[in-house]
Amino acid sequence: MNPIRPSLRSTLFEAIRRYGWFPLAVFLAHELCAHVLHAYARWPSIDIPLHFFGGLAIAYFTGGVLRVAAARGLVRAPDPILRVLLLFALACTAAVFWEFAEWLADRTIGTACQLGLDDTLLDLFMGLLGGFAYLLPQLPDAFRNFFRSSPETPS
Repeated sequence: MNPIRPSLRSTLFEAIRRYGWFPLAVFLAHELCAHVLHAYARWPSIDIPLHFFGGLAIAYFTGGVLRVAAARGLVRAPDPILRVLLLFALACTAAVFWEFAEWLADRTIGTACQLGLDDTLLDLFMGLLGGFAYLLPQLPDAFRNFFRSSPETPS
């Protein structure tokens, strides 16, 4: 049996327990707005803050997963600038996959999630902006650390 598998599983469960509440809350708010309150039909602009908070929640969650995995010794904690870039890339990727899921739902089960190219691009932009908003307070420390460290001199 692979000795890493139980450690990975417990790490993921710990990360979900500690940091999964935010993405779950955003998803439940989306479902509540879409299927209970029918808010998208009454106020289509509600989609904008939900995509923003989705990006924020994904960056928060992936940062938490990375933090828990590093604390358990599964990965080495990346340098702050690399951490910021990684979390931003993961938030961007999640936004793209969410839009793919909306497109797929529109094509296969007849939903009307995507209202056109402008709507899709605004959704992506708001997801990216949400991820960036989570990372913004971390940027000064990341840049300070990046510029303070000097490259190794060859011997």
